[in-house]
Amino acid sequence: MMAGAAAATLTPGLCWSENGKVALRLAISDQTLAGANVSDARAAYRVWLGEVRGALGVVTAEPVPDIFIPSEELIRNVRKGTLDCYGITGLEFVKVADLTDPDSLVLQDYMADGIEYVLLVHNRSSFKKIADLRGAHILSHLHRDMVLLSAWLGTMLAANSLPQAEQFFASHQLIGSLNQVVLPVFFRRMDGACMARRSWETAAELNPQLGRDLRAIAVSPKIVPIVFAFRSNTNASARKALIDSIQHIYSVPAGQQIIALYQSHGFVLKPISAMKSTTEMVHQFERLPAPRAGSRKGPA
Repeated sequence: MMAGAAAATLTPGLCWSENGKVALRLAISDQTLAGANVSDARAAYRVWLGEVRGALGVVTAEPVPDIFIPSEELIRNVRKGTLDCYGITGLEFVKVADLTDPDSLVLQDYMADGIEYVLLVHNRSSFKKIADLRGAHILSHLHRDMVLLSAWLGTMLAANSLPQAEQFFASHQLIGSLNQVVLPVFFRRMDGACMARRSWETAAELNPQLGRDLRAIAVSPKIVPIVFAFRSNTNASARKALIDSIQHIYSVPAGQQIIALYQSHGFVLKPISAMKSTTEMVHQFERLPAPRAGSRKGPA
């Protein structure tokens, strides 16, 4: 499989595997794994691809050797035509949107209509509006759902005529444990916490006191952090076969591991219009001035 996968990434155009099947060349950005174990994810994908090959009929999916590759390498290969399908973040999507099939985006079910980010503060704090958080100490959840955090913070602060996050906040830390993001704000040891709304709702359901004492001072638009997409010129029957397998990913054990990895129940097919608010936000973010030389570095 690895030899075939390596060959599949060398040249553009239709690719055929050693057994004569149409081979879709696949890669996933390593940026989609924020907070996840790369080795576990790579192993789950390899097993799943092996399990579904029989169900794909005349099609096979040939991943690049490591499956998860650096962002710049993935974007370069999509633009060269040496990748057919790719899992990417919303930040990366805008760089290949012009080459992406507009009717074949595959999203995690809970992202189908977009998700929201929230910035929480304590009810007894003095923070009433975003401007009040100048010089505040902020924690954010390190999670794959949060890969658009920098874009949201940047555009949200700019919309309020405030400095960029690197200059506006006194500190901003990324932490993998949701409890370690929420509880310091609850106990008033930190000023604010950023996370996905669905993570916040889960935390408040488990501990209702959190929901009573913390509130959202800012909420993002509905955005799609991660998307699985296909190049526009991908073989149509091959694309459909792989999409069908993704949508039935729960039917094989390794697929269930992937669903657990992404903390979803399955995947849905959406048109490119599902990315509208995401691309608008990212383009706004890209137009912001670069941080000044020597400024304090914020989170990536």
